[in-house]
Amino acid sequence: MNKIALAAAVAAVFATTGGAASAQTAAPAAAPAPAAPSLGAVLAATPGLSLTGYVAATYSYFDDQTPLLRLYSGSRNSFQVPQAALTAAYLPSSGFGAQVTAIAGSDAKVLRQGETWPFNSTSSPFDLNNAFVQYASGPLTVMAGKFSTLAGAEVLNPSNDNEISRSLLFWNMEPGTHTGVRAAYAVDPALTLTAGVNNGWNFTSAPAGTGKTLELGASGSPNKMFSYSAAYYRGQSPLYGGSPTGTLQLLDLVGTLNATDALSFAANVDILQKDDYAGAGSGSGKANGLALYANYALNEQWTLSARGEYIDDKQGIVSGTAGANKLKEATLAVTYAPVKAVKLMAEVRQDRSDQAIFTDTSGNPTTKQTSLQLQAVYSF
Repeated sequence: MNKIALAAAVAAVFATTGGAASAQTAAPAAAPAPAAPSLGAVLAATPGLSLTGYVAATYSYFDDQTPLLRLYSGSRNSFQVPQAALTAAYLPSSGFGAQVTAIAGSDAKVLRQGETWPFNSTSSPFDLNNAFVQYASGPLTVMAGKFSTLAGAEVLNPSNDNEISRSLLFWNMEPGTHTGVRAAYAVDPALTLTAGVNNGWNFTSAPAGTGKTLELGASGSPNKMFSYSAAYYRGQSPLYGGSPTGTLQLLDLVGTLNATDALSFAANVDILQKDDYAGAGSGSGKANGLALYANYALNEQWTLSARGEYIDDKQGIVSGTAGANKLKEATLAVTYAPVKAVKLMAEVRQDRSDQAIFTDTSGNPTTKQTSLQLQAVYSF
């Protein structure tokens, strides 16, 4: 080996051993901090935990000055955000869980005022619509807190209704939420029994001088074509005038028939009575209501819907008239769902009354009001 080759070999060995020594003596690099798990990862790793919500935007037009019996339908000619809602829920099939639903928008203002009725002492556009703790064990489920009513064929969430406007029965005859304790026992798929005690209709805190309200319910689906629910409420309430200690009662019946995969029908019956009602000379104020629904899915994206209602308002307890009145309502709606998360809806509706309780744009009493509404709902 010549001198040049020997020098190159020594240099190579030195470089190799020196590099190794440097690697052994150098301070180790700091390990990167673990990344915080994403919300999606947390939800996926916790069975039963969910975070969902929706946003609804509407345009409403009425042919009268002030819409009557339509608290959820906005002003005469206006754009609105009726609801922006977020629900966090952990409701396992066994053990303890909880749910919280917060709503903002014009509908939330109606809900908050309902909780302070008859004073309507708030104009807040925010409402904690549901907030309850739940325990489930086998067929038994117990809830404590604030939760949605058992009554009615329609729900507050606009993405789950087939019409934009709410029925006359919704809110005018039925409660929206209750604060108290509820227990449900699933006998089988055809029968679930429910019982509870709460502060009354929509009240988070019971109004002064009133007792608790009893809640009883039964629901089920005997087969894939038919489902039903029945709810009964009885308690002291200042609702519908009269003494705060007057007994308020509601029997609510709902039946749904799926005639085909595309065609379904539903019926909702309400029988309402308020004792010690001022409009009945301190007797009982009574009203009977019926709502009928038909829905036909043209395809996966397009659905046609119709609703008709009739209320026999015997003492004006619903319409606020001095004496008997009959209310009628008809709605036609179309829904287009371009993607699963989006619903675009349009409806035309007319309300009629035996008495001239509505007011036209010139300020004259009239027996009817007509409305047109458009709505977009995004769910996530």
